[in-house]
Amino acid sequence: MSEVPSAVLLRPTVETKFHIDYEWWRRADRDVEVFLRDYLCDEHKQALATIAGDLLYDHVDAETGEVRRIGGIQQVLMSHCARQPGYLAPHNSLVDSVFRILLANGNTPISSNELSQRLGRPAMTILRTLSAPRVYKGIRPILETE
Repeated sequence: MSEVPSAVLLRPTVETKFHIDYEWWRRADRDVEVFLRDYLCDEHKQALATIAGDLLYDHVDAETGEVRRIGGIQQVLMSHCARQPGYLAPHNSLVDSVFRILLANGNTPISSNELSQRLGRPAMTILRTLSAPRVYKGIRPILETE
């Protein structure tokens, strides 16, 4: 009898953290930096129109002190565009709103309960959407194996 890996048996809960899985973007042969340009504010859409998306910056996680390399467009999103009025608007889809929150927070993992507080949407609705078989915008759960 073969053993099934425990990660396969784990199910996300409202406390499970979600993040943007950049490997998902690479496996799907999609350039996330090109996609992120749509999330820039008008000022930066013009300013960065001719800039290559391969600039990298060091981002320090305020909680853990971990240093990660992030793209220049994501840096601009985090430091300016995400702070502008209308970045997180009520008319955005649920998936788009979650993606925007993750971008604004430097892809710091966040749970459905925490997202519910930020978005005013039921945590179970968020969980069902993000843990469905189809992966939206690379948003995936971080499943603990213990």
